[in-house]
Amino acid sequence: MNENPKVIQQLLGHRDVKTTITVYNSVDNEYIRQTTDKLNERIKENNIVNESNSTEQDDSPTTQFTDDELDALFEKLMKEREERKRKREKDFEM
Repeated sequence: MNENPKVIQQLLGHRDVKTTITVYNSVDNEYIRQTTDKLNERIKENNIVNESNSTEQDDSPTTQFTDDELDALFEKLMKEREERKRKREKDFEM
C-alpha cells in the first residue's frame, strides 16, 4: 500500500522494522504485470512523442525493443528496485 514501514511496524507491534519489511513487502505477479503495463505505456508515449517531433530530414528510426532487450531492461529495473529496497531497509535499521 506504499505506506511508511515504520508506521506499519508500530501498528503491528513489531520490535524490528526488518520483520515488517520482510513479511509484508512482497512482489506478486499482479504487481509485476501492472509495472510491465506502465513500462509499456511509457515506451508507447515516448515513441509517439518521438514520431511527432521527427521531421522528414530526420532518418532516425523509432526505438523498438526486442524481447531480449525488454528482458534485460526488466532485469535492470528489478535490480534497481532491490537496491532501493536494501537502502530503505538500511535506513530503517536501528
